[in-house]
Amino acid sequence: MPISQALYTGVTGLSANADGMSVIANNIANANAKGFKRDRAEFEDMLSMDLQSGAGATQIGRGARLRNVRTIHSQGGLAVTDTLTDLAIQGQGFFVLSNPNTEVQESAGKFYSRVGSFMFDKDGYLADSAGGRVQGYSVNERGNLSTRLSDIRIETNSIPPKATQELKLDVNLDARVKAFEGGPKFNLMDPEASSHFNNTTTVFDSYGAAHQMTVFFERVQGDDGELVWNWHGAMDAKEVMEEAEEGASLVKVAEGTVIFDQAGTLKLETQSDVDSIAINFEGGAKLNQFIALDFGKSLEEGGKGVGSATSIAAKSITNFHQQDGYEAGNIKSLQIEMDGKVRGIYTNGLVRDLGAIALATFENQDGMMKAGRNQFYATIESGPPKIGMAQAGTRGSIFASSLEESNVDLAAEFVNMIVTQRGFQANSRSITTTDTMIEEIINLKR
Repeated sequence: MPISQALYTGVTGLSANADGMSVIANNIANANAKGFKRDRAEFEDMLSMDLQSGAGATQIGRGARLRNVRTIHSQGGLAVTDTLTDLAIQGQGFFVLSNPNTEVQESAGKFYSRVGSFMFDKDGYLADSAGGRVQGYSVNERGNLSTRLSDIRIETNSIPPKATQELKLDVNLDARVKAFEGGPKFNLMDPEASSHFNNTTTVFDSYGAAHQMTVFFERVQGDDGELVWNWHGAMDAKEVMEEAEEGASLVKVAEGTVIFDQAGTLKLETQSDVDSIAINFEGGAKLNQFIALDFGKSLEEGGKGVGSATSIAAKSITNFHQQDGYEAGNIKSLQIEMDGKVRGIYTNGLVRDLGAIALATFENQDGMMKAGRNQFYATIESGPPKIGMAQAGTRGSIFASSLEESNVDLAAEFVNMIVTQRGFQANSRSITTTDTMIEEIINLKR
C-alpha cells in the first residue's frame, strides 16, 4: 500500500466530519422552528483494499463516508398559544396538506407535516401560511362525517329553528299524596289548587319562538293498589289560538294518565285527545303542531323502571325534562376536540360537528423525504400513508391552541459539535503527519 493512500483516507475523514457539522448546524439553526425534527448523521467505513501477508489476507480501510442522514421523529414539547387553529399532535401522525399552488406535486400533491400553525383563508378553508389546505372529513347533509378525504371548509351558516315534537318528563310523584274526595278536581280556573304537582317546560313553535307549557299532575283513585295520576298540559291563552274558558288564563292542550304498580314503577302511560293534541300557536306559526309527552319506558313496553317516571313515598320532584325543539341559532365559537372533530357552538346552545381533521401514519416514517417548510412527502421506502381520524389505531391526539416545539436538544448538539470538531481536527493531523512521513522518505536521498 503506498503511503500516499493515508492522505486520501484523511480526506474522507475531513469530508465526513464536515458533512456531520452541516447536519449539526442545521439542527441548531432550526432549534426554535415549530415542529422541526432533528437529523442525525450516520457514517460508515470504506473497505476496499486487500493485502496478502505472511499471516494471510489483510484488509485495510479507505476511510469513512456519510451513509445516511436520518430524521429523528421523536415527540417535541407542546407550547400553549392563544389561537384556536394552532394544532399540535401528541403521539404518532402527520397533518395532511394539499397545496394546489405548489409547482412540484410530489406524492399526488399531498404533503405531511407536524406543524399545525393553521388559519382560515378567505374561502373558509383551513390552511397553512403557504396556502396548503388541511385535509379531513366534511359533514354531509345529514350531519354525519363523510368517509372521503377532502379540503376542510367550515360552514358558518345559521341553524334553522325546529318545532318541539316530543317532551320527555322523568318525575317522581309522591305516593303519599291522597286523591281528592269525590273524584278528579282539576280546574283551569285554579290549576295549582286543583292539582298535586306541576312542571313547566319551554317548547318551541315552527318559527323557533319559545312558549311555556305546564303539566299539572292530579292523583286519582286506582284499582287493585295501582297508583293513578292524571296529567294536564296547559299553555297561556294569549299564546295559542284556542279560546280559553271564561276567567281562565290557561288553555288545556293535552292530557293523559300514568299508572304505577305497587312498587311505584311506571306500568302504563296514555295520552288522550284534546283538540287532537294539536297546538295552534299565535303569530302565524305552523298550525296543528303535535307535541307528545313521554314519561319513559313503561313495564308494558318492556321497561324495567330505570329512567322512567316513578311514584314512591318521596317528595314530588322533576328529575329530568327535555324537549327536542330549539330556536334559530348563529355560530358563536368553534372547538376542536382531541379526536380532530371541529365543532361549532351556536347561540341557541346546540353543538354541531362541522368537520374532522385527518392524520396520516406510515409503516416507515424514516423513509419520508423532506420537502421544505417542515413538510414531508411519501416515497416508496416510506410506504403509502394510512389516513384516518385522530386517536384511531396508532394515530395520536390533536391539541388545539398548541404548537409542537422542535425536538432539537441544544446541549446534545453542542456536545456533538465538540466531538465532530475534534474528529475533523484529528483527521487533519493524520494528513499533516502523513505529509511529514512522505517528507522523510524524500529526505532519504540526501
